[in-house]
Amino acid sequence: MDKFLSTFSLTYKNKIKTKSFMIFTTIVIILIIAASNVNKIMDMFDDGPDKVGVVTSNDDIYKAIQAQGKQMDDDTKFKKVTEKQAKYQIENKKLDKAYIIHLNKDNKLAGNILSKDPVSEEDKQKLQGTLTTIQTQIIASNLDLTPKELKQLQSQSKVTTELISDNGSQSNLSEAQKTFNTVMVYVGIMLMFFIIINYAGQVAMEIATEKTSRVIEMIITSVSPVTHILAKISAVIAVALTQIMIIILTGVICFFIFDIGEMLKGFNIEPNELTMQLTIVGIVSWIIGILSYVILAAILGSITARIEDINQALMPMTLMSMIAFYISIFSATNPDTLLAKITSFIPLLSPFVMFVRASTPDVAIWEILVSIGLSIITIFVLLWIAVRSYKDTILSFDKGFMNSMKNIFNKN
Repeated sequence: MDKFLSTFSLTYKNKIKTKSFMIFTTIVIILIIAASNVNKIMDMFDDGPDKVGVVTSNDDIYKAIQAQGKQMDDDTKFKKVTEKQAKYQIENKKLDKAYIIHLNKDNKLAGNILSKDPVSEEDKQKLQGTLTTIQTQIIASNLDLTPKELKQLQSQSKVTTELISDNGSQSNLSEAQKTFNTVMVYVGIMLMFFIIINYAGQVAMEIATEKTSRVIEMIITSVSPVTHILAKISAVIAVALTQIMIIILTGVICFFIFDIGEMLKGFNIEPNELTMQLTIVGIVSWIIGILSYVILAAILGSITARIEDINQALMPMTLMSMIAFYISIFSATNPDTLLAKITSFIPLLSPFVMFVRASTPDVAIWEILVSIGLSIITIFVLLWIAVRSYKDTILSFDKGFMNSMKNIFNKN
């Protein structure tokens, strides 16, 4: 046990002190803090509320535009100007844009937007909606309609949505809640992918380097191969979990320090009843993914005869992780596809894909548990292969993959 702890401690401390660990962790912390204050950062580059000039000879229309505009955007400041003043002030950046309003003989309104920058479709639709509302009021006034009759005329039909999931439960997630889940999935998948690729590559490279440099011949004189490989894998996994805990702790601290709740509402994103499920499944998926790929990398590193062949040896693992990554990315907006359902039960793919499926109420608890169970069984199988391959090939320097595999399965 002392030899295991010594190897574990040495490997852990060396990995924690590496530049890659410090740089990557620092970058993620900075990104989390920046994301928590993105509204404040955007305000730093914001020129303030929009200044809009209104060109019209009708005071009632100007007041109506001002009232309608404030209902849609409280920050916009309106100013009544002439057309000549509007053009001059836009050129000198005293106004952001100007609305030129014309009232035709048949009480129909027409508008023209003056701006130095291209006018978006959203701005066009906003002005069109405002003018349509005012036009309706003018026509109603000419027809002697009462305010109550006008309100009834303008009232819209109510449409609600209700989703029925496959397991029979009802879901009323709004678009803002769905967006929040999707953002969590994208961020979680990308972090998982980079952490897995980073630490799996490290453990494979370290094992292959020790083996091909013949350093292992001195190591195993004092430490058994099984103890050595288990300590190495455990240390690398501990480093990865340390990094994950730092990331999670940073996120929790930022949540309580900064006004993230208000910021999410400003971006029309809000947590929901699936947030806790998604968080738990995400953390479990990170741990399972790291365990699976690090142990697989240890197997590939131990059967590598030359350090120059390490990239080729890691190709199957890299390909598998990229397949899982792209399936999960493409399924993030539609997690109920048949491909997502099938791959969520395939070990090595399931940590990514089941995390995606956890963002929807359609996934049942038993599906999550079965997926996790299959991954855990796969981890133990991979660990047994890793221990045996390391023990049987660590002093074998035969060239080629097939020779290394023969050494594993031909020895008792």
